[in-house]
Amino acid sequence: MVAQITSIVIEHLSKVWIELVLALIAAIIYFTISAKQSASPKQSENNAGFSQATAKLAVQREGGENDQELTASQLALKAMRQGKVADAIVLVHRSPDCIRRVPFDVACRFLNAVATTPKLIGMTTELRSFRGKISSQALEATITNMLKSQDVASCRQLHKLSSIMSIPKTESACEALARAYANDTIALRVLVEEAGTPLAVAFAEAALEACVQLKEKRLQSEILEKVSSADMEYIRGVVQRLTGTDDVLADAKSPKAIVKDTAGLDLLTETVRQQDRDSSNAPKEIAMRANDIRSCGKNGDLKGAIKIFERLGPQANSSLIINSLLDACVECKDMPKAIEYFNQPELNAVTDVISYNTMMKGHLASGQEAAAKKLLADLPKHGLTPTRTSYHGLLNARVNAGDFNGAWKLVTEMQASGISPNCVTCSILMKGKMNSASDASRVLALIDTMDQPMDEVLFPSVVEVCIRTGKLDLLSRQTEKFLKQGASASLTAPTYGSMIKAYGHARDAKRVWHLWSQMLFHNVQPTSVTLGCMVEALVANGRTSEAWQLVQDMWKDESTRPLVNTVIYSSILKGFSRTKETEKVMALYEEMCEHKIQANTITYNTILNAFAQGGAMHRVPALLEDMKAASPPVEPDIVTYSTIVKGFCNAGNLDRALKVLDDMKSVGKHAPDEVMYNSLLAGCAKEHRADDALQLLNDMKTYNVAPSNYTLSMLVKLMGRCRRINQAFTMLEDISKEYGLKINIQVYTCLIQGCFNAGQASKAVSLFEKILQEGLTPDSMTYTVLVRGCVQGGLLDKAAELARSAYGRGPMSSKGTSPGLNANCLEEVVSALGETSAEGKELMAELGSFKPASMNNGGGKGNGKGNGKGGYSRQSQHDAAPWRQQWA
Repeated sequence: MVAQITSIVIEHLSKVWIELVLALIAAIIYFTISAKQSASPKQSENNAGFSQATAKLAVQREGGENDQELTASQLALKAMRQGKVADAIVLVHRSPDCIRRVPFDVACRFLNAVATTPKLIGMTTELRSFRGKISSQALEATITNMLKSQDVASCRQLHKLSSIMSIPKTESACEALARAYANDTIALRVLVEEAGTPLAVAFAEAALEACVQLKEKRLQSEILEKVSSADMEYIRGVVQRLTGTDDVLADAKSPKAIVKDTAGLDLLTETVRQQDRDSSNAPKEIAMRANDIRSCGKNGDLKGAIKIFERLGPQANSSLIINSLLDACVECKDMPKAIEYFNQPELNAVTDVISYNTMMKGHLASGQEAAAKKLLADLPKHGLTPTRTSYHGLLNARVNAGDFNGAWKLVTEMQASGISPNCVTCSILMKGKMNSASDASRVLALIDTMDQPMDEVLFPSVVEVCIRTGKLDLLSRQTEKFLKQGASASLTAPTYGSMIKAYGHARDAKRVWHLWSQMLFHNVQPTSVTLGCMVEALVANGRTSEAWQLVQDMWKDESTRPLVNTVIYSSILKGFSRTKETEKVMALYEEMCEHKIQANTITYNTILNAFAQGGAMHRVPALLEDMKAASPPVEPDIVTYSTIVKGFCNAGNLDRALKVLDDMKSVGKHAPDEVMYNSLLAGCAKEHRADDALQLLNDMKTYNVAPSNYTLSMLVKLMGRCRRINQAFTMLEDISKEYGLKINIQVYTCLIQGCFNAGQASKAVSLFEKILQEGLTPDSMTYTVLVRGCVQGGLLDKAAELARSAYGRGPMSSKGTSPGLNANCLEEVVSALGETSAEGKELMAELGSFKPASMNNGGGKGNGKGNGKGGYSRQSQHDAAPWRQQWA
């Protein structure tokens, strides 16, 4: 029994002993590793990664640590979480963890934070410091997450960030961006241009799907040009699935599918055609190697292209191979290498016109135009005939240099060589932004000689040039010609909008309506911008009611109802406001409310201006209540207050206008400006309230509003009416000195009138002499005021003398053109002298053949401030200019 117990104890002790030994080994290993970690704490910290940082932040949130114990990376993560992204950028940049590479998790959060804070994209300098520090995988992960949450705006920001911070985009990132840009043609085009050649299949498929949705056939063709020949069969299936046809694949190889506005793309078309012909005659292996060489060139891998070329050995002596190699050299901007191969005797023997055109393209790209010209001259020496492309490169260079004479000389040489200009030729000439009608006419004449119809690329350029040079008669003819070609489907709504706008400015309302009807007839769907151009054209030509009817018709059709918006209604409101049709303004406003089209500040300001112009200021309080009740409320701006002030002043209610000024000051959001003060001064002049005007002048100083000549003219007018002309002289002298303001002829004219009103005719004449001494040029109103004042003061001889001076025949004539007198002024002088008197007959015989001056003459520039912020033009201060009115 004892022996049995002993045996059991020994057996158990052996097991415990083994466990003790294992525990001792584990302890030794643990302390060894701990010693190494304590010996290199920085390395441990770097290897800890994002998970430890997150854990530490969690402890800190629980109150376990304070900010002083956190690393820069941890503080950066905390700043991102709190929305302090600008601080986070600085912290990440300073973090020891991010000296060479920002950890993956930190980079993802960093990109996410910057992308969702749009203003930070402007911190370009700070963001560039992260170049090479953020991995492509972090960018890809962030873009993918943004796409999942359908945050397209942030995807676009990440695309921009990848450029700023030089983060390479993976194939998956490009694919995700392509899917994000399903509604953004410009961004998609940029993405396709950035992608390498050949395109990754997944990216090409995503980009093609977006193109189909955007109806971008041209970009579709460009994508297909960049797809590898090995992937073409799969892509063909994709195109058939998306469109139900593979016609676009044929279009991709046709010159019509390539944009023709640059000479380089013209060469691409010629090269593709030649390559297709050569490939059909060359062995399959040679054709494949030529394609590989071109692909290397497009990818910037010239060494790879040369390696393929050298492996071919004697087989490389073909035009297809040499042209591919030259193209690769040009693509990689290595012209010395291109020249080296081009001049090799065995290769030069197989060169063709494509070879020469490629070399010319390279020389032109490097600024060696003389070398390109020499190659063009050498073509006939080698038995080769120049093509259009041979000339187009040089033509493009001359146009870009602004040398139209040189460009036309090349066109003449083309024609002398039997090469007729085509759409590309004319498009290059149109690029020159010609502004003279003669140049435009010359290009349009060239278009008429083309042996091919105008295409959809050239026609918009023709429209632009005709509009810019004012040749609308030629535009009408070219439009009709283009449409007769059966190209109506190629005309877009923006092109129609541009033409409608141009004919609207030319006041040709008949043509405007013709274009609109033509657009609808050819089933071109208008856009809101096109509709806006149409409405503006009608309103500008006094056809506001027609514009309103058009908008009502568009609203009735559910397909065009979304085109009607606040801006379009505001344009019609502006038209009725100009004609002071207040009832129609209110009917239009009620229609907006009925259709639930939100009025904005511009809309309300336009309506208020209609009240001010039409004398309906009693409607103002109700409209202001509508502004407050709007959702969200519409806040009045400085234009709102100025318009109300102008309306009350026009209505002869200066006290209400001053109350509006006080209310605006009390709110404190807007400070009064010169336009508002000038309206108030006009109101003071209308009611003969000189003391209030002087108080307003002091108020202008308080708000640092400098008076203009228009301000001075209002003050002089007021002081003249109040018989305080001496005070007006003093005021003008003080203000002109204080503000360094040069008094203009209109202010002096008002002062002259004030002198006559105060019975100081001699002072008025002396003031006129001072004007001439200062070198100012009197206008017709100045002479009219002087002549009439002298007649009323009994100074008939002086009146006759000044009348002669107005027509450049008296001793006091001013230099320059003779402005003359306003209507009936000369008759008044003759009548005062006596029509049968010798003096009267002599004056009439001398000046009677002259026409009266136009009432538009003599209008000087007032305050120089034109349009305000509202939907109407802050009307020129000259609408009621004091020198254009009879003085009371």
